[in-house]
Amino acid sequence: MEKPLLALAGGGTGGHFYPMLAFAGYAKKKNTFGGLVFVGDKNRIEGKKEHLLKEIFDRYKLLKMERFKGKNLLGITLSFLQTLGAAAKISPLLRGKDFVSLTFGGYTSAPLGLYTRLAGKPLFIHEQNAIPGMGNRYLSKFAKKVFITFPGSEKFFPRKKVVLTGIPLREELKFYKSLSREEVLKDLGWEDRFNILILGGSLGARSINHLAVYLASKLPEGVRLIHITGERNFREVEKLYSETPPRCEVKTLPFVEEMGKLLRISDFAVSRAGASTSAELAFFGIPTVFIPYPYAAYDHQYHNALYYAEGGGAYLFREEDLNPQKVLEIVQNHYRDRKLNSQKGKLMEARFIPDAEEKILKHLLEVTNRKEPL
Repeated sequence: MEKPLLALAGGGTGGHFYPMLAFAGYAKKKNTFGGLVFVGDKNRIEGKKEHLLKEIFDRYKLLKMERFKGKNLLGITLSFLQTLGAAAKISPLLRGKDFVSLTFGGYTSAPLGLYTRLAGKPLFIHEQNAIPGMGNRYLSKFAKKVFITFPGSEKFFPRKKVVLTGIPLREELKFYKSLSREEVLKDLGWEDRFNILILGGSLGARSINHLAVYLASKLPEGVRLIHITGERNFREVEKLYSETPPRCEVKTLPFVEEMGKLLRISDFAVSRAGASTSAELAFFGIPTVFIPYPYAAYDHQYHNALYYAEGGGAYLFREEDLNPQKVLEIVQNHYRDRKLNSQKGKLMEARFIPDAEEKILKHLLEVTNRKEPL
């Protein structure tokens, strides 16, 4: 019997897209399916990263998709009709095929989830955040299994379906973790310093950018700030640094493709609390000050960060309560006391849940390895 296809969806933002891509790469490497297909929104991150889709997927379809319209009856009806229309456009990819679907949340997962349901095929979902969004809450009713990243998320789903797997990470990150700090610094051509990674999310964050400029004006020469500004804020941040000259070394970058390099050499971080970013910081054991995006759906970034803060490896500030002087004191303590920094790093790393890809694949294969058609 032919191997079934694996259909994947997960995009809109990097928080959904990169874990999906990480698992797809793992599944491709294992060669356990008859092919990989992907469905996404042509106007979001997956449309901009089409070159990555071409590397992994046998076929893919990028559609015009619409976000969920709201909670009133009219909004729900419109959203359903739009999702149904998008689901119909998926049909040429999967009609008449044996397949299993795995979706990674966000509104871009809804059309594939609905199509899978209508086709009577197995559906699995992965939830990256501590608090799930509307799409995954709905699709969980029809899913065979719900894979979660954070302990505690099971209360939002049918309990018997939930499996705690953690979040898939890109192979590139695992490669860089295997290298020595010295190897990566040599590759970058940088001297060894106390490296503080500043991350504002895929679009950047003004509050974090201003905080970074303040920190740079106070921290000593033995520190290097590696500031990922976000593409839309790069010039503004460069201007801020010119107006408030830093005391320490500063590297400003609008965006980084090979984030693993910077994570491997970072000693401390200041960051938003997206699921992928926070998991990557934990994977590398980097003590972090988290400043969650205040407008995230269901305040999920706050709850993501809370998981790490409760483990002792991170600090948590609401944006409205952000105190630059307090953050400076925390950073200075970590710079001066490397034993403290190491201890906090170990606590951060202990919160990372490993082998998500392997756990997810195991559950998919329990269904696809059955002899009868799906």
